[in-house]
This record gives sequence, structure tokens and C-alpha cells, in this order.
Amino acid sequence: MFYEADVVVPDVSRDPVVVELVKMTPPERLFDYKLVFRDPLPTFISPLARTALIGDAAHPFLPTSIQGASQAMEDGVVLAACLDRAGKGKVQEAVRVWERIRYERVHKIQQTGITTREQWHKADWDAIWKDPESMHLKREAWILDFDAEADAYASYDSVREKQAEESRDS
Repeated sequence: MFYEADVVVPDVSRDPVVVELVKMTPPERLFDYKLVFRDPLPTFISPLARTALIGDAAHPFLPTSIQGASQAMEDGVVLAACLDRAGKGKVQEAVRVWERIRYERVHKIQQTGITTREQWHKADWDAIWKDPESMHLKREAWILDFDAEADAYASYDSVREKQAEESRDS
């Protein structure tokens, strides 16, 4: 890093054009937005399963995961499938099953964003100049080729039964 008029410019941005653009930008127009990470919530639902958090409210994603909006949509699709499967009289059951279906998957996907962030922030730029493809985003098939709706319908009964067994055992 180097400092120019109280502006921090990363070493990789020593391109003269970038440096001049930063210098020409009024200081009050420069922002250092911090990426804030939050540990996973212990649950996405209220104690009586009447309220559910979805999307970033439940599981915020770093931009390096490139999955925030996609996972919010998966939340909605899976919740709709669970509500459809349960029927009007079993909304709380549907919400509990929805959380069980979604919880592990979204946390695994959140980890991909952390891994990518670490890769980019600790990058060996000399090596990357030699092999630029080493910085490409990984396009994980288990994330991108997943049919959340089909999975929700297929797994609903087994997840519901497992929850019922756990309730009986406790």
C-alpha cells in the first residue's frame, strides 16, 4: 500500500491511470466500505416457527461468494415448496422443515465466499501475472446445478420424519 493525500491505494493499483483517478477524486467522495461478516445464526426461525428470516437477513453473503441473491431466491422457492407440501394447516411444520433443508447448504456456500476472499486478499500477484486463470472464480457444480425446488419436494417427508423422531427422543 502507499498513501497519497490520505488516500490508501493498493500496490496492485499503481497503474498511472488509476492513481491519477484516485488523486482527482475529492476526498469526501472516496469511501472505504468494509465488508462485514457475521457468524451464522443458530436458527432462521422464531421459537414457534411463525416467522422465518430469509436471504441476507438469515445468512449474509460476502460479495466474493457471488451467491447472495441466488440463495435468497432458493430460500423463497424452498419455502414455497415446503408450504405447498405441508398444506394450510401445517405452516409451522413447513417452516421447520424449510429451515432444516436450507441451513447446512447456505452455510457451506457462505464458506466459498470466505475462501475466495482469502485467496484474493492474500494473492501472489507475480504468480497471477504468469497465470491469470488462477484468480478465476470457482464455479462449483454442487451450487450452480442444484434444483432447490425438486430437492425440497424430494426431501420434505424424510426431513419431517427425522424432526419428528428427534422431538420424540428429547
